Amino acid sequence: MTTESAPGLGIGQDLAQALAEELVELTRSLAELAYDLGSDSDTLRRHMESIQSIDRITQAQLAIADILRSSAPIAERIDGVTLEKLAHRLRERMARAA
Repeated sequence: MTTESAPGLGIGQDLAQALAEELVELTRSLAELAYDLGSDSDTLRRHMESIQSIDRITQAQLAIADILRSSAPIAERIDGVTLEKLAHRLRERMARAA
């Protein structure tokens, strides 16, 4: 097991990978839940916005997992996030932390 820090993260690479894997597993669980809920037309009609929120959460989790897995500089990692609002929030938080 390596304890080297993930470049630019300040956490060990092993931990970053483990966290990324956990996020992916949580994402699968949420996606399955959304699919189950969406497969019932009555539930889908009543809770469309909530089901769409689950989808946005799963996309964000996968983007964060990609950031954790990457060895690119932090700015490049954030630039790779396709969810504009998430990328914007990350940039703002990074700027406040600097």
